[in-house]
Amino acid sequence: MATANGILNGLEVIEFEFAETPRSTPENPRYYKEVLKVLLADGTVVYNCVWQNCEFTRPKASGVWPHVKAHKNQTKATKSPAEPSEIDVDGLPLAEVIERARKATWYSVQLDAALKKLDRATHEVEKWKPRATAAEKQLATIRNAFAAVA
Repeated sequence: MATANGILNGLEVIEFEFAETPRSTPENPRYYKEVLKVLLADGTVVYNCVWQNCEFTRPKASGVWPHVKAHKNQTKATKSPAEPSEIDVDGLPLAEVIERARKATWYSVQLDAALKKLDRATHEVEKWKPRATAAEKQLATIRNAFAAVA
């Protein structure tokens, strides 16, 4: 949650999660990294910038996503991101710390799965590379033969 006090647009935040992208499907959920879907005390849902103390909200996630560039430009001008061991969670509510830990675990699992897929794909590329090189040589030989005849 972007606000430390749990208040957004003058209302208490009931629940928040990363917002799904338009490409998300039930079988393959995809999430914005920097846009939160926030349920407020009056039952309304708004989309909020994930950056700390930024209260930028819009009724649709697609309205918040372009705003994030403003923060990225600030980060480039200042310093590199903090190491995980340097992130201060002392001022956060326990529920938010638990939610962050849950999401970190989820991202870790997703990263492991992606790395395994990358390994498999790299292995396949290395296996097919010699065949492709041989086929290219054969194709060059055929082209040369046709060029000599013509």
